[in-house]
Parts: sequence; structure tokens; C-alpha cells
Amino acid sequence: MATGGVVIVEGNAASPVGSVDKALALIELLAEAGPDGLALRDVVESSGLNKASAHRTLQALQHRGFAEQDANQRYRLGSRPALLVERFLREENLPTLFRPALLAICREAQELVHLGILDGHNVLYLDKVEPDRTIRVWSRVGRQVSVLTTALGRAMIAAEGAADTLLSAYTAEADPLVADRFARSVAEARVHGYATEREENEAGICCVGVALRRPTGRPVAVSITGPTSRMGADRLDKLGTRLREMLSVSAPPGFSVVSTDPAGDP
Repeated sequence: MATGGVVIVEGNAASPVGSVDKALALIELLAEAGPDGLALRDVVESSGLNKASAHRTLQALQHRGFAEQDANQRYRLGSRPALLVERFLREENLPTLFRPALLAICREAQELVHLGILDGHNVLYLDKVEPDRTIRVWSRVGRQVSVLTTALGRAMIAAEGAADTLLSAYTAEADPLVADRFARSVAEARVHGYATEREENEAGICCVGVALRRPTGRPVAVSITGPTSRMGADRLDKLGTRLREMLSVSAPPGFSVVSTDPAGDP
């Protein structure tokens, strides 16, 4: 075979709609082939389809933008799949995509869990899951808070690899002490893989956040928030490490926890 692609068996009883299965398998085959694409004969050899069937399916994929042909008549993946991924990962879909992960994290930590994104110089809360506890933290979906004083914001800015010039843009009008603490916290987040905040955004409240990169758009972040009485420095560190572990296995496909940078200079 020309590639290690997917072999399609004509009339495969396991697929409820054979023609759809052929098309999806060819999309996978083209994605695996990369930008160099495949000649029709290679598609036939790798897929197991006969030449006429492979050609008809490829023409249908071209019509919908899922495949394209270059000047050498080689087939490669079109732009349509990337566009669909971008639409699927829009902000309005993120709460649904992350809900199972937020529920699992809240169940284990027994603290308030947030999902947030960057919105200008603020963090926008997209979703939350609250624990079933007598003493808990108040919050509201749709609320915006400064990136300077939140673990969510610090984690996402660190994930962007913000240079000093970008950090300065966020802190241009901030109190020097707040700006300095923010810069140090971002540096620490790069090293440890999570950001913390202790009573800087709200008295009596502490938070730890982990950022994730996605295929398109700026990073997102998940945080665990609780009262200071339950969120000492040791627990914040343990929760930060555990939050990274849980998101590594429970985040939606395409999202990845930001790598740590042990060589950083916090």
C-alpha cells in the first residue's frame, strides 16, 4: 500500500451507510497523507476501493470542500474540515464540551470550578460547577474580572508565552505592586504549569488555574476556587498538579494542557 491508510471493504455490513463510510474513510486517508496528497492510484491501493468508486467519492468530497486537487492531479485534504473544527470550538460550544471535565474536577476537589477565556484585558467566565458544601464561593457565569488578579488570567497569559512587551500592555495602567505580582505569577505559571492567586481578586478567596491550548483561537483555562480556610499554599500546589493531571485525560479532543518550562525564571 502507498500509505498506512484505512482499508475499506466494499459492502462492509458493519457500516449502516456504505457510501458515507467510504467518504469518511477517504477523508481520514487524505488527512494522514498530509500536504503532498495522494495520486488516484494510491488512494485506490490504500483504501481497497475500485477506481471508479474512489474517483466518484473524491469528486463528491471536492464538491463539498473536503478534498482538493493540486496541479499534479494529486488529492489532498481540503479546508472544510478545519473550518468545521473552528466552528465547533467557538466560545458558545465550550461549556458543553468541557462540562464532563468540570463535573469530574468539582466532584474530586469539592470546590467551585470555573471555565474561562480571555476577553481583552479580562477573563470571561463561561461556565461553573459548584460543590455541595455549606460554605462555598459565589460566582456568576458571564462575569468578567481582570487578568491581573486571577489564576485563570495568569495561566492563559503564561500559555501564550507573553513577552515583556505584551505583559507591559496588560499592566500599563495598573498599580506597580499589582503589575509586579502579575509578572512574577505569570513566570511561575510557566515553570509549574499552573497559576495561583491568594485573596487578590476577592478577600477570603484563593484560586489555582490551568490553561489549555486549542487548535484555533486563544487558550482557555479551568480553575478551582475556594475559601482561604480550605486553600492553603500546600493545597493550592496539590490542586494545581492534580488539575493538570485530570485535564490531560478529560479535556475535549483537540485541547492540550500547556507544557511546563522548568528552565523558566520565575
